[in-house]
Amino acid sequence: MSLLKVVEWPAKVLETPASEVKDFNADLVKFVADMHETMQHSNGIGLAANQVGDLRRVIVIEIPHAGGDTDGEVKWWHNKRFTFINPVITKKEGTIKWQEGCLSFPEIFDFVDRAAEIWVKAFDENGKEFEVHADGLFSVCLQHEIDHIDGIVFFKRMSRLKADRIKTKMLKRGNVNVEV
Repeated sequence: MSLLKVVEWPAKVLETPASEVKDFNADLVKFVADMHETMQHSNGIGLAANQVGDLRRVIVIEIPHAGGDTDGEVKWWHNKRFTFINPVITKKEGTIKWQEGCLSFPEIFDFVDRAAEIWVKAFDENGKEFEVHADGLFSVCLQHEIDHIDGIVFFKRMSRLKADRIKTKMLKRGNVNVEV
């Protein structure tokens, strides 16, 4: 396994919709393992392929039980590795507001409105189809990462004022990679 480079906004790849995965092969399995390693190394809980410069519909998620995200309750999805290939949200219910961060927007956090519960169909890296019902932080994380592979960065879900503030902070950093 190897670490991949996480690209930062305003890299164009972050706002480019990803393509459906058609080949489930050894290259994909290695890429998924590299994504999981990169996410863990970066202290993230989710990572989309275009965040590492790859335009395939691939997402990895692993949410540790931190105690503060669900009032101390351990959920079935805590401390589990998930891989979602070609994910599709089939149903949404309720609303939730959650403070989100993003590996492609270091040190930027703000509140985003999302569906409280979602149902998602996807494939694992071996091509096996599955479905999950996600709530709480798992639902938020899945929606955030699916937005990524749809070419939607999280500030697009905020007011124009908040989005402009985030863009300004990122551009002031001055060390962003815009070539990807």
